[in-house]
Amino acid sequence: MDEVRQQLDAGRRTCITQAAGDQDQGGLGKTQVAVEYAYRYRDQYPNGVIWLSADWDLDAQLVDLAVKPRWIAPESERRYALDIARHRLRSVADCLIVFDQVQDPAALRDYLPEPAAATQVLITSNAGQPDYTAVLIAPLDPNAALRLLIETAGREPEGEAELDAARTITHTLDGLPLALELAGGQLAHGAPRFQDYLQRLRQDRGQAAPERSDDALDSILRIGTGVYAEQPLLPAVLDALAWGGPAPMGRDLLAAMLGAQDGAELSAALDLGSALRIIRPVPDSTRYAMHGRIAQLRRAQAPIAGRPDLAAQQCARVTAWFSARLDDPQQLPDFEAELDQLREWHDHAVECAPRLAARLTWLRIYVPLQRGQPQEIRRLLEQGLAEYKQHGCDDQALFACLHHDLAFALDALGDSKRALATAEQALAIRRGLFGNDHPDTARSLGNVANYAATLGDPLRALESTEQSLAIRRGLHGEWHRDTAASLNNIATYTYTLGNQQHALDMASQALAIHRDLYGERHPDTAASLLSVAYYTNALGDPQRALELAQQALLIHRDLFGDRHPDTAISVNTMATYAGALGDHQRALDLAQQGLAIQHELFGVRHPATAKCLHNTAGYLLKLGKTTEAYNQAQAAHDLFRQLLGAKHPQTLSTAQLLSRIKRPGFRIPSFRKGGSAKKAKPKK
Repeated sequence: MDEVRQQLDAGRRTCITQAAGDQDQGGLGKTQVAVEYAYRYRDQYPNGVIWLSADWDLDAQLVDLAVKPRWIAPESERRYALDIARHRLRSVADCLIVFDQVQDPAALRDYLPEPAAATQVLITSNAGQPDYTAVLIAPLDPNAALRLLIETAGREPEGEAELDAARTITHTLDGLPLALELAGGQLAHGAPRFQDYLQRLRQDRGQAAPERSDDALDSILRIGTGVYAEQPLLPAVLDALAWGGPAPMGRDLLAAMLGAQDGAELSAALDLGSALRIIRPVPDSTRYAMHGRIAQLRRAQAPIAGRPDLAAQQCARVTAWFSARLDDPQQLPDFEAELDQLREWHDHAVECAPRLAARLTWLRIYVPLQRGQPQEIRRLLEQGLAEYKQHGCDDQALFACLHHDLAFALDALGDSKRALATAEQALAIRRGLFGNDHPDTARSLGNVANYAATLGDPLRALESTEQSLAIRRGLHGEWHRDTAASLNNIATYTYTLGNQQHALDMASQALAIHRDLYGERHPDTAASLLSVAYYTNALGDPQRALELAQQALLIHRDLFGDRHPDTAISVNTMATYAGALGDHQRALDLAQQGLAIQHELFGVRHPATAKCLHNTAGYLLKLGKTTEAYNQAQAAHDLFRQLLGAKHPQTLSTAQLLSRIKRPGFRIPSFRKGGSAKKAKPKK
């Protein structure tokens, strides 16, 4: 513990690991040492301790990290939460960040704090890692091992013979903390004598076949087999956790996988497994974990390849559990928390239920869709299409879904032409399967419209959207969110075609629907207010537009507070209309408020910050502050070019702004919460 403290205080990133000869052993207590260090020295870190398990989905943990301490409002979009959490993680000072169970340090590259942040980094790993100072741990000494065994057994040995037996058990188990905990749990259950337990342990280790591991943990697990059977459901629980991903599994998914109708029976199995220390309940949750080394040995004892029918049944149940949660945004956190299980069971499906592999891959895109990760979506969907063909799937509805979502990813990545062709293929399949009067057909029509508009054909976009609207009105009626979405899209395309009044009428209808469905205090109502404001301004009434934008701002502040991307968007929108009214100083002040919010949430290297810099430059130019305008515009252009590429529309737009400004001296812009930026002296 002291050595860890010394290395971290010296500014060295530190790795708690084990000697080279112990790297395959596991269970030495690396995580426990990190936990004890974090607890002992927690008061030395003003901004706290951040704990991340490197063998779980890091992004899911970051989203949870952003929401629980309210770095961002829980109702916020996932893409906001992830970006904000990443920025905080990389920039927070006076903090300890622990990455537990690191296998590949390169996977941490995007999560490590920036050099300027006074943040200490501690990792645990089975092997030493480059660029980290190793602190080696070893098996427990005899006295510490005996204390741990007695503590977990819950009783003292009675008499010298029992004490000698306890000492021999610790020696037989090589002082391995995990093995000692499991042995203590078994000793606590049924209270066998230490001497009797030692005899069983010797018998197991002496009878181990040559092909079986003589590992101490393996012996403990074999001894426990009879105890596990006391609860009929416990062996199946252990198999499900062992075959699953490394992250804890929720009780709801576990029950679905086991087909457990009797909640009391499952509770009894979980309680026994927890008492025996073979599974660990996650505090303040209904999730359960299994140590990675135990899972590895359990897999060897009960390989899934030897039970293909059961594996196929489990894959089908996992597929059904995730599929049932696709259309309910309230269940997104539960879906996201089980991503590691979804990945693992996809891999099992490839071996045991190959026709389910493509569907499990398609289910995996749900979270990247919420996070705004088009490259990951494209990778998964192309994999899913390959699996669909390779394994001879015959599920046209799934085939259409794969194409529908691939079109979205392609368009987001700038390939709108291919996106349109792919969306048309999905539409044709859905019309053949479902006919016109179906929600999926309406959804595909909306996609085709979107990509046609991007390619410069707003008339076709309008026609497709009107078809989609007619279907949705027939299915859902007027007062439905899908109807409102189609009305907003029609507003967009009619505005592009020059019919501004009709656009305003459509957006106003959508606003009325959102108010009826959700009331005034809802993000969709605020978004509709901003849409109506946009068309109102286009029709020559910037004062009314400003009032509507201010209503949206009040909703966003009420829902999310001042430090939120949607609040920044409302503030920047108000700046636009203040500028249209000729009040360029107010526009600049509002734009700088928006810039300060985005910079605090996302940091400098983010498109939202770059866009705010661009807007601020325009208002500075209007006020005749040419030097400051150039500084802001140049910074925005550099960011857009680095983040989005030289040919992105935002980059080109900022380049045009730069061309309108006579080049003065350049300096890095400041990010203040209000007022004008300080004037820079031009270079001679």
